[in-house]
Amino acid sequence: MAFTLRQLQFFVAAAERGSVSGAARALSISQSSVTEAIQSLEDDLGVVLFERRARGLDLTHKGSLFLRHATQILGDVSNARMAFREEVGAVGGRLSLGVTSLVAGYVLSDILSRFRRAWPQVELSAIEDNGDYLQHLLIGGELDVAVMLTSSIRDRAALNVESLLVSPYRLWLPLGHRLA
Repeated sequence: MAFTLRQLQFFVAAAERGSVSGAARALSISQSSVTEAIQSLEDDLGVVLFERRARGLDLTHKGSLFLRHATQILGDVSNARMAFREEVGAVGGRLSLGVTSLVAGYVLSDILSRFRRAWPQVELSAIEDNGDYLQHLLIGGELDVAVMLTSSIRDRAALNVESLLVSPYRLWLPLGHRLA
């Protein structure tokens, strides 16, 4: 049986949030629906996509590989839908984006490619700097939006904060390290 877009959406949501409950909340559906979709997807693919832990889900190696494909498929479907929308309502203009070096190194290319697919008529400019300076530019109206770690936000009252991604902290050690 072929997997569905719905299963892909549930899988991506669970992978991004690290738990079935987080995915269910984000999608406004039941946890059992997310669990069932992921199990059906794993059965269809013949691989285990997540390691189940008491504190949530961790992607397996195969799960990480499949996440790239699932994200690409969902992006392509979104692009196909947008290609047939009326041009009259197309969004245009300019957007100035600020990012920290951590964001630039890990997620900027994904953010930019998704943004350009979704809003190809928008002219985008990006600046990379430290979080304090980006907040200064935001508050001063020199930046439209910034992507940074929420832990570095100093003046929450002056900014509207939206979480895009929650990432678990991890420690990587060489094999045989005394702390491993």
